[in-house]
Amino acid sequence: MRKRFMSIILCAAMSVTILSGCSGGSKEASEAKDSGAAQSQVDESTEAGSPEETITLRILSTLATETEAPLEQAMADAYMKEHPNVKIELIGQPVNDMAKKIIALNTSGDLPDAFFMPTEFMSQAYDMGIIVDHEALLGEDFMSALNEKVVEYGKINNQLMMVPWHVIPVALIYRADWLAEAGIDKIETVDDFRNTAKTFTKDGHWGFSMVGTQNGSGEARFCQYVRTFGVNEVYQDESGKWVSDLTSDNYKKALQSFVDLALVDGVVPPGPTETGYPEAAAYFAEQKTGLMISGSNAIGAIISANPELDGKLASVPLPAAERHATNLQTSGYAITTACEHPDVMADYLKFMTSKDLAVDFGIKTGRLPVTKEAAEDPAFQTDTFKGFIDCMEYALPQPAFPAYTEILDVMGESYNTMMGNNVSIDDAMAQVANRVEGILSENQ
Repeated sequence: MRKRFMSIILCAAMSVTILSGCSGGSKEASEAKDSGAAQSQVDESTEAGSPEETITLRILSTLATETEAPLEQAMADAYMKEHPNVKIELIGQPVNDMAKKIIALNTSGDLPDAFFMPTEFMSQAYDMGIIVDHEALLGEDFMSALNEKVVEYGKINNQLMMVPWHVIPVALIYRADWLAEAGIDKIETVDDFRNTAKTFTKDGHWGFSMVGTQNGSGEARFCQYVRTFGVNEVYQDESGKWVSDLTSDNYKKALQSFVDLALVDGVVPPGPTETGYPEAAAYFAEQKTGLMISGSNAIGAIISANPELDGKLASVPLPAAERHATNLQTSGYAITTACEHPDVMADYLKFMTSKDLAVDFGIKTGRLPVTKEAAEDPAFQTDTFKGFIDCMEYALPQPAFPAYTEILDVMGESYNTMMGNNVSIDDAMAQVANRVEGILSENQ
């Protein structure tokens, strides 16, 4: 892994900017910092708007609340320097609350020009009818440059729900040096994973950085773990009826297996239901844990927090009970129907995916490029990223179920109540069956 990881800027705290009720002028764009790659791309961008017209683009950004905020701001600053008539306002909004925020803003008639699209919100956003025709806006040349899997994963009912910016496959991150010291040659199955977690748990260390919070971060990871047991959380049968495997024996096995890691094996830090992604990543960076189910962006966060781990991390596809699985997590910005200058917004978003920017951003953050050209860069052909690259072939498409977030909430409640409230597996499964039956019947 190249040492460029060490250049990422860590933010001790990010303040969340409150979305105002109107599109006012933004602050004067400052000189882009740490944006050598961004500056090299400025001349390649096309003219956006007329020089006389001031265009303000309001963008709800989740990265504005995370450690990658300076990197995204540098891209915006570079674009604004080339297009002085364009003012880009990056408005911080945590990803776990993005769906609720967009629903509220749509109700009040104050949608932003674009927002970071959570994959679990795509189906609901489609039903709301608030997203433009991205493919027509972006053009054939740009669409053909994208990885086909990225495009497939970013669609609901054949509509591209965002302008793809980066992809975050979910895989298993592990300490390669710890694995070698333990004499373990592979982590291929769920049993391998459990045994490795037990081996790593010693001398004040725990094996597994579990994200056990009942929110988008915890539920998304648990969902992929469950999928390795052959479970499909919600899907349409041959008749077109929505059904779910969450009442099956395989889900029961997956749920019990996951909970046992904390309650029986003791391979996770105390208080898993209160351990979110930031805490789990911090445990790993502090060398208190050696395994973590996460997207590739965790690589950048971990090494940025502890540069000594550069070269000691590796990744593999999620261990299989019956199959490997991943959520490709195509990430990007959705241009809303409220945007008065969608062509300018599209031009800026395409600028963000250009090769030099994408490779630099991917190296520093672990958020992998969406274009085929950028993804082939040697920086992503290392052991650190190999599992994330390999697991892309196991990506399962996002279900177009309108109440998908409710299904994920059911899953989150099942592991959360067992670990946090000592609910038995049978009682948890009864709760799952009751809720799933109601959700399916309401959304057929």
